Amino acid sequence: CSDDDGDICDDCSNGSYDTYSECNLDIDVALDEGANLISFYALPDDVSVENIFDGADGVIGQGVGAVNINGTWIGSLTEVSQDDGYWVKVSAAGTLSLTDAEPVNYDADGEVEYAIAYGNNLISYPFENGQGLEAGLGDNVANVYAIAGQGVAALAINGSFVGSLTAFEGGNGYWLVASDDFNFSFAGVSDGLTRAKSVPRLLMEDFLNKKSTIPSEYSYAQSDQQAFFFVQNATIRGEALEVDDIVIAYNGDVVVGSQYWNGKMTDVPAIGFDPKDPDKLAGYAEAGDKISFKVFDASTGLLVDMDSDGDIKWEEKGISIISLTDKYLPTEVSLSNAYPNPF
Repeated sequence: CSDDDGDICDDCSNGSYDTYSECNLDIDVALDEGANLISFYALPDDVSVENIFDGADGVIGQGVGAVNINGTWIGSLTEVSQDDGYWVKVSAAGTLSLTDAEPVNYDADGEVEYAIAYGNNLISYPFENGQGLEAGLGDNVANVYAIAGQGVAALAINGSFVGSLTAFEGGNGYWLVASDDFNFSFAGVSDGLTRAKSVPRLLMEDFLNKKSTIPSEYSYAQSDQQAFFFVQNATIRGEALEVDDIVIAYNGDVVVGSQYWNGKMTDVPAIGFDPKDPDKLAGYAEAGDKISFKVFDASTGLLVDMDSDGDIKWEEKGISIISLTDKYLPTEVSLSNAYPNPF
């Protein structure tokens, strides 16, 4: 290993991690109230649910889970895995703190390997610093249909991703939707690639900062049930949306998701109901519900009802492509200038 930054800890950029060096980490994972989609780029020796998720209310992995009842954890999930992502639920914002944690991609087991199955896979991201989706997946992009994080997603089209999710980031978990079975490891971090922020990471950071400014009346609670609607096109009175416009998803009259317009294929989350939190998520989407959409038009300050073209039925982890047009009806009809457009 090298020590490019001179901090006496191996940077692990071009060799095997020295498990006896001072490179073990103390890490903090910030949690918002409700559901948080996370993973761990470093883990201590004790990976029991009791140790890792101390203070949380419950944890859900792919096909496994555990709930904290008066300090006793009950459920099929007993240990944390390096390659898995987790939905962690807390009743109040807080922090998971781990001490003396060993970077998972450089421990005695070597780099983290992922056995991806066709369909949905809840995975970790094994590095502290991030990298773009295409860079992280390499040639495996060909086997990926979509990737979803917490409230953000990306859809693969002809080997490139569209949507507001542009980069993997340390500490986050991801649903990877595969079009085929395959095995892979994330591309490495040689030459310090994860130390400098790449364009995809900067785009991701800027987008999330902007998303945090969505007005409270159009914000939503996060659960571990989510679907995404990729808006291929959206127009109001024939004009395309602008970057300060907000696309809002409704289940009936309840806001279940929102996203700033981010251009063609903007991903709009639609959050589902969780019976474990019935008050906070009352009226949120359930299987078969039809999602409707409105746009907050920043130029006029008006909330505009939109018609949807495409599948708007909600299903957990569903991904749909739709188009939106406003429900504006002209009040005056003119037959003047009814000539072919020479251009």
